[in-house]
Amino acid sequence: MQADCKNIYQRARKVAGLTQEKAAEMMGISVRSLADYETGVRIPPNDTVELMVMVYNSQLLATQHLRNSAQFARDLLPDVQEMRLSEAVLNLVDAIYDFADDKLDRQLIDIARDGVITEDERPQFERIVHKIREIITTAMAVSCTEGS
Repeated sequence: MQADCKNIYQRARKVAGLTQEKAAEMMGISVRSLADYETGVRIPPNDTVELMVMVYNSQLLATQHLRNSAQFARDLLPDVQEMRLSEAVLNLVDAIYDFADDKLDRQLIDIARDGVITEDERPQFERIVHKIREIITTAMAVSCTEGS
């Protein structure tokens, strides 16, 4: 986890426009501890990351930290990339329109109507789930932008 987490804490602090000294003061931790977290020398405990998320106003940091903390979190949470609000919104709207244009909502209803996914329906169901995951990822990107 240490290599993966290197700099996500520093990046979130810098986006928030805070110095290490001010951020450490606001969280009630030492500057040395914060520097260690930012360079990957130590991994911050979850309660410290929770403070960082609040002080830095960064949902992206919360997602990145959770994904880096456990394999099940990487499997569950999408890999949300940092982007501008306009880019994130355009990606989300585009993904939603693609879903609707392909009539995947209707196809999902047809598959789910009898409560069973047949062998014949399985490939289409997997394609629909993949598209839903794309929408979830883009929606999370919107909620994790600096403008949120």
